[in-house]
Amino acid sequence: MPTYDGTIIHSRSDEEGVIDVVDEATIRTLYFGTRARQSTMFLRDPNALALAYTKCVMTSLVFIEEPRAVLLLGLGGGSLAKFFLHQFPVCRVEAVEKRAQVVEVAQTYFHLPTNERMKVQMGDAVDFLRQEGVGEYDLVMVDLHNPDGMAPVVSESDFFSLCQSQLQQRGILVINLWTGAREKVLQRIIENLNRSFPHGVLHLPVSGKRNTVALAFNFPVPKNQVKALRRRAVELEEKTDLELTKLLWELARFNSPYF
Repeated sequence: MPTYDGTIIHSRSDEEGVIDVVDEATIRTLYFGTRARQSTMFLRDPNALALAYTKCVMTSLVFIEEPRAVLLLGLGGGSLAKFFLHQFPVCRVEAVEKRAQVVEVAQTYFHLPTNERMKVQMGDAVDFLRQEGVGEYDLVMVDLHNPDGMAPVVSESDFFSLCQSQLQQRGILVINLWTGAREKVLQRIIENLNRSFPHGVLHLPVSGKRNTVALAFNFPVPKNQVKALRRRAVELEEKTDLELTKLLWELARFNSPYF
């Protein structure tokens, strides 16, 4: 059992493994039996984004209108879901999560709301993608992980094409890429992602971490539009308190051909 930097306030197990909830002075964190943080919440501001990668994910908002429909593949503690529900009053969020215990923990310990705008589908992500309609979501966000890295389903050859079919015409897929030391797995995932999204994929390394956020576009990536994108980032920054102008600059630095 790992040693956490805090006090375990709840622990349970299911067929997938351990689920631990740990409190520190100002934050609460969800763990799956290792020291890798699955979700973190500020105790005094449950709707704010605490982890760096979740803030990087929101650079996608600079490229679209305010989202009205978001699909989350993987729920965790519900940080992304809460953010969208809080910041965008007309946005509805649908999450797919195969572990019922994770959903219960998110609702009980991480303030995940239960209302008409928040829907949780229990089951496998690929099964969900294959049975749902097409072209419905502004954003599809993939955050499917187990204690050792990204869930194997993300490596399947048709996974990203199934995700792409769920996006509306000007939609974006966002994925948190982290595979631990398995570089060959990561390379295969990136190749599949590029093949399914020929319009372009931008990469934003998370500062000080081993993961990278990728934005895959269902429409041509805007080129040479830094001023317009920056205006949008400033507008969103005032609304959300996220440092989106700084993150946009980082995105441009790592993807210079588009900027």
